Amino acid sequence: MLVREFMEADRDRLRRIYLDSRRATFHWLDTSAYKAEDFDTDTLGEKILVAVNDRNEAIGFVSVWVADNFIHNLFVIPGLERQGIGKLLLDAAVSLFTLPVTLKCLTRNDNAVSFYKANGWRIKSKAAGEHGDYYMMSNW
Repeated sequence: MLVREFMEADRDRLRRIYLDSRRATFHWLDTSAYKAEDFDTDTLGEKILVAVNDRNEAIGFVSVWVADNFIHNLFVIPGLERQGIGKLLLDAAVSLFTLPVTLKCLTRNDNAVSFYKANGWRIKSKAAGEHGDYYMMSNW
């Protein structure tokens, strides 16, 4: 397993990962309007890193706003969680930045909150957003 930069050939697979992961993760939201093409608009202008398996198949991705030291999206194929893929992506993303790095995490996303805390991230504030309350988290 390794992390590499996004290639256009990854787009269709990452669209599917993004759609399937959001539907599986955000069970408290109405996800019926989500579509695969949301990946395109939700990562527009961001640097994307892709985790691939030994067959060079995308199994997860992270997208970042490098100028703001901000991690925007981190998703792994549902069913492949807890195998080190998320940590590999998180570490690769953080290496792109100067410290501190920030991200937002919905408060109801217990698995993600626990994941970030286990990797040394701290909650800095809480706010209301379009999809519910979220934590602003930082690795510093």
